[in-house]
This record gives sequence, C-alpha cells and structure tokens, in this order.
Amino acid sequence: MLELTAVDAGYGTFQALFGIALEVRHGEAVAVIGPNGAGKTTLMRVISGLIRPMRGKVSLDGVDLITTPTHRIVELGIAHVPENRRLFPRMTVEDNLRMGGYSPSSRPKFQTRLAFVYDLFPRLLERRRQFAGTLSGGEQQMCAIGRALMPSPSCCYSTNPRLGSRH
Repeated sequence: MLELTAVDAGYGTFQALFGIALEVRHGEAVAVIGPNGAGKTTLMRVISGLIRPMRGKVSLDGVDLITTPTHRIVELGIAHVPENRRLFPRMTVEDNLRMGGYSPSSRPKFQTRLAFVYDLFPRLLERRRQFAGTLSGGEQQMCAIGRALMPSPSCCYSTNPRLGSRH
C-alpha cells in the first residue's frame, strides 16, 4: 500500500502541498485531478523521491520512502511517467525500453518484460528500431509508459494531464 500522511512539500520557500493524506491499496486505480498549479506534479515528485517533503510521511508497503534513495524507490516498485516523457530522442524505441529495465533486479526479466510491453503497445514493436525522437506524440507516450513498466512496478503513475495518475 502507498501511504502519505500529513505531507507538506514545495520548492525552496514556496509550499505547494499542505497536509496531504492519501492511501492507495494494491489493485486500486486512483486519479488525482485539479487545475494547473494545484500540486499534482509536486505530489508525484514526492512519491517518486524527486523532491523530499518538508513534513509528513510517505511509505510503500511499510518502507519509508522519505529516507530511501531515489534509485531504490524505483527498485521498490514505483514507476513515474513524467509529463514531458523524457525519452532519449536519439536512441531507438527498444534502447529507451532497455533503459527502463536497467536496474540489476530488472535485467534478468528483460525479455519477458519487453514482450509484455510490445503486447500492450504493438505499435512499439513495429517502431522498435526507430529513433524515439521521430515518433508521433502518442507513440512517444506509449514508449514512456512502456519504459516505466519494464521493471514490473507495483505502482505506476503519470503526470500527463491527459492520462491522470494511477496505481
């Protein structure tokens, strides 16, 4: 279970989140909605360890994510699809997917996860040797989601406003 308790967070002296409480149980799908500037992206960055909260608790299955290094948060099962995709434009689709399965614990299951992503997004299989920067916007989003799914995360979410956020 992903759990946030009384989380305050922001950037420098600017506070974007005030007392956020959230529980997402295994198997649940949750959407976080709100207008621009409401703190959705900040919330997702706190969960993934990209920013640390000023106050509060963040845990995944009882593991304190605030004290966990960011690279370990990924290994624990958190996957984040950033709003601007952050693909490697001069690398192929398959090489971008390979980057998602790069952690030591992900490497042994690379072929299985690659087959899973290609089954989910057949268009990526067709484009596997194409540079990611030449894909359409929708294909780039598929590649970004596929990359996040490569390590078999238990919690995957997007900060793309058209996709919402999900567990």
